[in-house]
Amino acid sequence: MNQEVFIPTQSKFEEILDRKISAILENRIPQIIRKANRKEYITTKEFKELTGCSHSVQQYLREENKIAFSQEGRKVFYRTIDVEKFMSERRIEAKEA
Repeated sequence: MNQEVFIPTQSKFEEILDRKISAILENRIPQIIRKANRKEYITTKEFKELTGCSHSVQQYLREENKIAFSQEGRKVFYRTIDVEKFMSERRIEAKEA
């Protein structure tokens, strides 16, 4: 079993640690803030603002059971987490150049 051992100096270790922590914080803090500030449920108007889906597209998605929703009378609500899941499932990754 061949294992390599890396023993950095204290300053090199602190530099590596600082770089990694900074990268993590840059990526995670905006996500954490968005999650902390978001509402649990959004309206059809907010769904349209967030996704760009018109009311007729939303109706189609509901009728085809493509997105979960709650309804009280004529008022429709979507859980924010369901909308995020819906969007991420349809994400198309960019091709590398």
